[in-house]
Amino acid sequence: MSRRYRVAHYGTGHTGTLVLRQLLQRPDLTLVGHLVHTPAKIGMDSGEIVGRDRVGVRAIGNFDEFCALDADCVTYLATEFGREIDDVIDEMCRLLESGKNVVTTTFIRLVYPSSLPPAMLDKLEKACATGQSAFIGTGIAPGFTTDALPVYLGSLSEAPRIVHVAERVLQGTYSDPLSFMALGFGTAPTGPTTDLAADAWTAHFAGALRMLADGYNWKLESINAFQDFALADKDYVFEAGTIPQGSVAAVRLRFDGIVDGEPRLRMSWVYTMPDEPGDSWPPERPKGSHGRRLTHIDIDGTPRVSVKLELDGGDLPGGDATAARALNAIKAACDASPGVHSALDLVVTPHGLQTYK
Repeated sequence: MSRRYRVAHYGTGHTGTLVLRQLLQRPDLTLVGHLVHTPAKIGMDSGEIVGRDRVGVRAIGNFDEFCALDADCVTYLATEFGREIDDVIDEMCRLLESGKNVVTTTFIRLVYPSSLPPAMLDKLEKACATGQSAFIGTGIAPGFTTDALPVYLGSLSEAPRIVHVAERVLQGTYSDPLSFMALGFGTAPTGPTTDLAADAWTAHFAGALRMLADGYNWKLESINAFQDFALADKDYVFEAGTIPQGSVAAVRLRFDGIVDGEPRLRMSWVYTMPDEPGDSWPPERPKGSHGRRLTHIDIDGTPRVSVKLELDGGDLPGGDATAARALNAIKAACDASPGVHSALDLVVTPHGLQTYK
């Protein structure tokens, strides 16, 4: 019989709710505690908080109490938005020092710890050594489809020369106003709409480029960042915000990773609110497709490798996939040697359909 893991869960925002719902369905996982920030949720049954039947675990609001729980692993889904990142890392370190493994999708740079500031990485490593625990940051992009997966695929080719990863995310079903505002949806550009400098986004995606470069045994010399806008041809109203005609309806972020003086790592993300925003940037959604997150990977080598990945199955398949990736990482983290890990050294495998609760 396979091992059953005791899991303490932290956070029931958007992704945290998806993780907790899946966790409560998994026969190999047992929820032993649940920490929340929202005062109104404290004392509520964890199942009821995420729209499920009662499970007999009540949400608590005290981190010390949460840290003292007997758990094999913590799924850390508390947001970093509106918080000092050092406070987030301190909480993670306390959990690691207490002997709990930690799986997280919080703070995107954690998917590749080698890209962190040295002092921050050292702090996490010391916490793992103290608690003899393992840490892994995960997700789908960054965390898998745009970095780890292209590395795995590159193993099929002799001496790859250029790696190009392009992703499209249809966000019209997203309700989060923070993402809407951060990407500039609904704003009216006052100048050019293409080839704009996007250095402010570099830190956000640098970890993915570093993971790719290290996975290919390349030295990443620098990153050039650009952004392009596509404008709405009519008015749109979404739960996350309003997009008037002539304002930004789609955004493309492009990053060139310079290796040996050449852009050998080329990565782009297209974020759109309307399903048909009027741009022609790759990857385009094929006619008849229900996919809401599409990834194209092209590797120039011998042989050439080209893969098209599509996530569908609901309004937020990217969120569901992120949650599944986090929960599937629990076994890998619990079985791993103590330390700070990434997808390049810790293999995350699926949990096939069993008898669900």
